[in-house]
Amino acid sequence: MAAAEKERTKIFSIIMIPFLKLIRLPNLLIIAFTQYMIRLCLIEPLLKASGFELQMSNLEFALLVLAVVFISAGGYIINDYFDVRIDNINKPEQLVIDKGVKRRVAMGAHAVLSCLGVAIGIFLSWKYNILLSRSTLFILSVIGLWFYSTTFKHQFFTGNIIISLLVGMVPFMVTLFEVPLDIIKYNTQLVEQQSYLGNTTTSGILIWTGAYSLAAFGLSLIREMIKDMEDVEGDMQYGCRTIPIVLGMKKAKMIASSMILLFMAGIGYVQHYQYVSNNKISFFYFLSLIQLPLLLILIRTSTAKEKKHFHVSSVMVKIIMLAGIIFLFLLKFFLWK
Repeated sequence: MAAAEKERTKIFSIIMIPFLKLIRLPNLLIIAFTQYMIRLCLIEPLLKASGFELQMSNLEFALLVLAVVFISAGGYIINDYFDVRIDNINKPEQLVIDKGVKRRVAMGAHAVLSCLGVAIGIFLSWKYNILLSRSTLFILSVIGLWFYSTTFKHQFFTGNIIISLLVGMVPFMVTLFEVPLDIIKYNTQLVEQQSYLGNTTTSGILIWTGAYSLAAFGLSLIREMIKDMEDVEGDMQYGCRTIPIVLGMKKAKMIASSMILLFMAGIGYVQHYQYVSNNKISFFYFLSLIQLPLLLILIRTSTAKEKKHFHVSSVMVKIIMLAGIIFLFLLKFFLWK
């Protein structure tokens, strides 16, 4: 028995661990966590405040999350598939394809995961009679991730924009499926809200999730810029045209720093309203877990001289993203009580 258990553990470590590393399991868990937090800690409380309920069932929402996770996993695989030579220079210790996972297996896994994600997305879109508008998003996401990996990633700023738009869509996908169902179910009440209040519950949901999507887009764009500076050595050897290569490291740092300052100004605008409304918990949460880390990233990025300095900044941006999502928990259980 002990020998059999040892053999199973060995097989798991040889096959599954490299594959889980290839699909970036922690990132996929963050994507799922983000969408569930948007649903349960943002959209549901806003609906309940008006006496409304969520219209997507738990099973259907789980399928939506699964579709997004599958497409994201396929995107990670195809990105690594086409970046083997560059990654062999930039991060050889993290290389999985050709070491832990064969190339044909990686391509097959990409195809299966992407097709499953699109199929689930089309099914949900068909079920809710929003087939054309919503199913197109899943298809375009797969196409966008493919061409990002093959072409756009190595072009001047194009890849940064594309991947940041896709990241920004993660929280907003929840709204794109839930809100149309709410409008159909509560149409009469929403018309009355518009007449008396000048806005509606659904417009509030769109504003909140839109703000989160915009923040996700901005932070992702900052992170992509920092990663370009981190990976400049390998990118340069293989003819990539990223901002640090085309404009030089000094100008790239200036652009990244300007983007960080702009994002900090946007957060500062939000904090102004938190302060004047005497919302101290939110104000100090944003100050300690978003603004101060952004300031540290600004300093580290503008003064960075080594690859590891950029890497630390990149990780810190991801932590700030997570802090922004966790804020929704605070919002639901402490601030909206």
